[in-house]
Amino acid sequence: MKIIDAMGKACPVPVVLAKKAAAELASEGGELQVLVDNQPACENLRNMAEGNGYAVMEEKIEPGRYRVTIKVPVQEQKQVQIQSVKEQTPVIREESGLVVVISKDSMGQGSEELGKILIKGFLFSLTQLKNPPKAVLFFNSGVLLTVEGCNTLDDLRELEQAGTQIEICGTCADYYSVKDSIGVGKIVNMMTITERMAYAGSVINI
Repeated sequence: MKIIDAMGKACPVPVVLAKKAAAELASEGGELQVLVDNQPACENLRNMAEGNGYAVMEEKIEPGRYRVTIKVPVQEQKQVQIQSVKEQTPVIREESGLVVVISKDSMGQGSEELGKILIKGFLFSLTQLKNPPKAVLFFNSGVLLTVEGCNTLDDLRELEQAGTQIEICGTCADYYSVKDSIGVGKIVNMMTITERMAYAGSVINI
């Protein structure tokens, strides 16, 4: 069994360390335990594990201390190569097309009121494209555009129905205390955001 002490390490370090250890275990299989100090890190590890088909269990040892146990099955060499620590799953790695990255809840510099009108218009415009974006990523105050009650939700849901992945930085949602009020998309970690951008055919940053 491998034990990784990721206490105090910020996203996406716990996930990166766990992926690397899982890749090392893959040829023979085994159990991996990751120690972290916050709930978002547990969720990120769970998403990574389940996305790779690993069994995962989370337990709170004491306040501010969690243990995430990941069971890595024996995999064929071909599978090990596909799921290496420097590569994402085939779905992500083979992606191309447009990825839109939104890091704030308004658009441009100057009037904040105008900026909020512009970002609403921009998201609506994305729904009118012949080929919708592969993904729209939200981090920092951009995550506020995905919460219940925001006037951008209808456009984002329309994009999601068209096949666009709506992905929200979990650390950012936790920072703004909106994780429980997210109205569209799914929470992801920074490693997923980085890989989305890296494998995109083109990227728009707002």
